[in-house]
Amino acid sequence: MKSIYKDLAGLAAVTVCMALLLSACGSAATPGPTPDVSIYYTQAAATIAAGQTQTAEALPSATLPAPTATATITDTPQPAATPEQNTNPGPTPALTATNPAAPAGPAYPSSTPVPVDQGAAFGCYNASFVADIPPWFAPTFSPGQHFTKTWRVKNTGSCDWPRGFLIVFGGGNRFGADTTTIDQKVATGSTADITLSMVAPSMTGQVTGNWMLATDVGKPFGPVLSVSITLPGTSNATIVANGCLNSLLISDVTIPSGSKVNTKDTFTKTWQIQNTGTCNWTGNFKITYLDGDMLGADTTKISRTVVPGGTTEISLKMTAPSTSGTYQSAWQMSSDTGQLFGQVFQFTLVVK
Repeated sequence: MKSIYKDLAGLAAVTVCMALLLSACGSAATPGPTPDVSIYYTQAAATIAAGQTQTAEALPSATLPAPTATATITDTPQPAATPEQNTNPGPTPALTATNPAAPAGPAYPSSTPVPVDQGAAFGCYNASFVADIPPWFAPTFSPGQHFTKTWRVKNTGSCDWPRGFLIVFGGGNRFGADTTTIDQKVATGSTADITLSMVAPSMTGQVTGNWMLATDVGKPFGPVLSVSITLPGTSNATIVANGCLNSLLISDVTIPSGSKVNTKDTFTKTWQIQNTGTCNWTGNFKITYLDGDMLGADTTKISRTVVPGGTTEISLKMTAPSTSGTYQSAWQMSSDTGQLFGQVFQFTLVVK
């Protein structure tokens, strides 16, 4: 029996071995798609993931711009070297780069000196004042004293001045002079001395006259050429009485000296005057033009009687000149026979 059992056991062992061998062969011959596909998908997914990771690492600036910029600034010793090399830091380099010519203009308007006022030019004609000859200002003269005034001027235009150009009155006191021809040619860049013969007026204090150069047709150009003199006395001085006649200014009722008006304005100038003599003033006595600019007025009768010690207001209708400047006008009382007497009533008018 033991032999039979051994034989059976051996047969069973052989059978199991054969079954195992057949099973192993069957497994090798028949492929199992499920396990193999899973392995491949897993490997492919791993490969794709690895590729995505490598792609992301290869494009760090697109994925992480901030860290990349920070790293560049931190690692680079001079990240702002280009802007720091500009002359003007901050916003100025941007303005300069955008428009390099912009700061050269309005930023430095006085960098290029202008020798003459270009607004005073007339076409290609212009001039500048060089000096007074002799170099005096407001010397003292007596009323009626003759003197000459000379200005040295330079032709700063681009055209020569031909013979026949003029020096014309521009305002203030004429000092007995009038428009005069410049009887010489003055080339561009050259200088010339312009002289006028004048007479000191019967006024007091400092008196000024203004003149200008002009073309042969009267078009002015260049600077204003001024002349000032000083006359004895003050504006409140009185002239020695003429016999029993004398006068004194009490006040400027309207348009006091230094008043400002516009060109061509009409106005009324009124003085309050006292009869400081010993004779009556009749209605034929006059307020008489003496010197300076008449301002559109003229000698006028007072048309009333003023007893000694009495006061009266005398008015004249006037018109401002058409050219801006400073003008002076002087007036005085006169008798019915034309005898001047008393104080000179002078005032200055500024025309804008």
